[in-house]
Amino acid sequence: MTAEHLLSAYIDTHIVLVIVAVVWFVTKQVICRTRLRAAYLTQLHLLYGLIAMVVLSPLLLFVVDKGQQWGYMASGPHLSFSDFLIAQYLHGNIAMAPTTFESLLMLRGEITHDIVSLRSWVGYAVLGGLAVGVLGVVLRNLRNTWLLTGMIRRSFILRRIGKLDIRFTHETNLPFSTRGLFRHYIVLPTGLLAQSNDVRIAVSHEIQHVRQRDLTWEVLLELVRPLFFWNPAFAFCKRDVERIRELACDQEVLGRNTHPVRDYCECLLRVCHASLKGAGRNQIITPSVPFVHIDNRVSSNHSSLFLRQRILSMLDGASVAGSRRLWTGLMLVLCAVVFSATVALRPANDWSHDRLMLSAIVNLERLNSR
Repeated sequence: MTAEHLLSAYIDTHIVLVIVAVVWFVTKQVICRTRLRAAYLTQLHLLYGLIAMVVLSPLLLFVVDKGQQWGYMASGPHLSFSDFLIAQYLHGNIAMAPTTFESLLMLRGEITHDIVSLRSWVGYAVLGGLAVGVLGVVLRNLRNTWLLTGMIRRSFILRRIGKLDIRFTHETNLPFSTRGLFRHYIVLPTGLLAQSNDVRIAVSHEIQHVRQRDLTWEVLLELVRPLFFWNPAFAFCKRDVERIRELACDQEVLGRNTHPVRDYCECLLRVCHASLKGAGRNQIITPSVPFVHIDNRVSSNHSSLFLRQRILSMLDGASVAGSRRLWTGLMLVLCAVVFSATVALRPANDWSHDRLMLSAIVNLERLNSR
């Protein structure tokens, strides 16, 4: 596999990510207009599945190609977006000079080749920008991991349950959870220990994140962030993951009827109030999942509006699990849509009848111009 193939696969993965963001946006709008709009945990699993499809799409295409080469799968013609455009052009639905249309079809391949071959300053600029961006995000993640590891190492064990440590520290005002290779950690601020009821609520909330495997997903999303740092579709999906997982966690904890809704909401507000105190102590280091986080930036998911949404959701008390068969079918449909889009992005390796016709038209135009 050449560098040009790797760059092309990298671009395809980003296009698939954009398609996933669009598919999820449409799906979310449909769900919000049905009685299933409060099934937050299932929505979270759907979004996790779609994100997994983005990461696995290059591997799936590799398996399909190898299966066709080794005769395990049929090697017939596949749906291609470029073939669709050629068919529309030959039917007269696209008004454009043949050479211009062919140049547009070949534009991506030419740009990819120019970037990899470094024949112009554009290639140096693109590869240099990608290298600097990836390195910057990787270094930031390494720094955050180092700081987070140090905070946990300096904290004190309150209780140990199997592979879960409940710790407390004075270095933060916010309870949060994170994980290592083999252990999970719930870290509580020392100021929270004065309120025993708040401790129980915060621990229940963070344990639910462990049950939902949110900590593992948070680590995985931070690991792939360097590859998608410039794609706004990744930020959109990540922001929705953070929003839905908190709503799902609140819903699941309150669904056990172990904490009154009023106590839960008051605890949430007290922690929010504490997060506004102390410079530099209200920021949770990633990769971790905080109990609550107020961020006044416009682009932030952890805003006062989201806090209001969480409280209203808890007061509403709506909880819809939905049919497991229904959600499994929806997940399969969404994955099929994403996989079909991924296959359609593959470059055609053979010369179809339409491509031969377009090539003949282009050659006739060139002969006529001479």
